Amino acid sequence: MVNQKLNYFRWKPDRFVSDQSHPSLVFLHGMGGTGQIWRPIAAFLETEWDCIAPDQRGHGGSKNASLPDPGDFHAESYARDVLALLDSLGIQKFILIGHSMGVRTALALAKSAPARVAGLIAVDIGISSSWGGGMGIPLANFIRTLPETFPEKGLMRTYLQTHCPDPAIAQYLSAVALRLPGPPEHWGFPFDHKALVQTIEQAHEAPLEAWVREILDSGVSITFLRGMNSRVWSKEDYEDQKKRIHHPLIRFEEWDQCGHGLPFEQRNRFVEWIRSTAKTLA
Repeated sequence: MVNQKLNYFRWKPDRFVSDQSHPSLVFLHGMGGTGQIWRPIAAFLETEWDCIAPDQRGHGGSKNASLPDPGDFHAESYARDVLALLDSLGIQKFILIGHSMGVRTALALAKSAPARVAGLIAVDIGISSSWGGGMGIPLANFIRTLPETFPEKGLMRTYLQTHCPDPAIAQYLSAVALRLPGPPEHWGFPFDHKALVQTIEQAHEAPLEAWVREILDSGVSITFLRGMNSRVWSKEDYEDQKKRIHHPLIRFEEWDQCGHGLPFEQRNRFVEWIRSTAKTLA
């Protein structure tokens, strides 16, 4: 569906009403993704929960949307877009589930509207370093040189596997790639390349650790999940973050047998974990 701002996907039970006792689940994709990437997870939750997954600015159906400050890809601008969408849908209370770049959006949103956030789940991104784990500069360089299109999907996959600085990100980009209108056959990605580079370059402007402390002090709980094999959120940064921030409303978990793509590499476990966690937050 499309509203005046963001394209979004919504999967929910019949007659669902968002209220204090049963908040909506808002899924925020990582850089380069779209809301549709959450569909396999929402498919197991939509009979119980209202699941909303927007395409964030510069991505998917929102790539060419008419948005305020079109050249701004700061986390707070991402968050304003999402909050405006939720307002337009009449969603008052929600649980934020952010993956990678989506964590920055979730933190910025929770900071600006803490009374409406029932809880925040942050998946595989750090807050102690300016880039969220040290992948920023190599990733920006990769996106700058990433071709807009490929003549074959196999060639695209080979390029991603040999050039991308992280295998999990390469797999993620392969999953969101699209066959573009043809003929001839050609493949591309559901994002604006320049928007992604600007997003990475502006990441250091977001004081994530300060936002985390402010959100916790406002009474909103935050759970951080890290894939044990993640190259995006390093083990060193993860341990440093655990030492730096102490609060009764913060929790850290590290999952084995997965990397940066934790929600998709451990989908069944993640679904059950979300179901259980959401019930405690509702």
